[in-house]
Amino acid sequence: MTLRQAGWAMLFVGIYAAAFLGAVLTVGLFGVITSVEALVVVCLCGATAVIFLSLYLHLFRRNRLSLGDLGFRRPTRRMFHLLWQIPVSMLAAGALQGLFLAALAPLGVDTSSAGSSDDTLTEAITGVPAAVFVIAFIVIAVLTPLWEEVLFRGAFLSGFLRRFRPSAAILLSAALFAAVHLVLLTFAYLFALGVALALLQRFHRNLWAPVLLHAANNAVVTLVAFSVA
Repeated sequence: MTLRQAGWAMLFVGIYAAAFLGAVLTVGLFGVITSVEALVVVCLCGATAVIFLSLYLHLFRRNRLSLGDLGFRRPTRRMFHLLWQIPVSMLAAGALQGLFLAALAPLGVDTSSAGSSDDTLTEAITGVPAAVFVIAFIVIAVLTPLWEEVLFRGAFLSGFLRRFRPSAAILLSAALFAAVHLVLLTFAYLFALGVALALLQRFHRNLWAPVLLHAANNAVVTLVAFSVA
């Protein structure tokens, strides 16, 4: 992969997702979608579907790539290292996030809003039916890690490695991963997680490794949010 190919893929992911959400908003204004539960399901499933479609058309098909070309290979016994690598990576990211917020506090930055996105999620999902929770969990903890790892570790990390040394490529891919989430106060956690995801890809030479860490992270965050609600 080249950075040009990865950049085009990301551009079309944004275009497809924005077009779909715009269509949903338009339909909602006409009162077609009348419940919050239906809106959540439509947005999560629909946006995920169009993102997968955009990656298929503008990454795989356009560049004549296979899953193996981006790093999806048969797991080996080496994958058992994930039993300690996943918890250590999540704990390290959490520790860095704590240090980051502690460093911002003396500067007068209001770090209490660092969990605002989680609070908003908690308020939104209070009273959500079990079926909606299952759908949301599958999308967030299973499908989202798949397409994000294809894009960020399969495409962008590969592109960065063609131009920079491995250490720089890992840091750049992690910074991009954290930046596109558009949550400044959780940048440290996302950056550390991005570094861990890239290191796992390099260690295992298999994209399934970062997918599993990403899935575990998203699953824990989702379950904690629903438990609090």
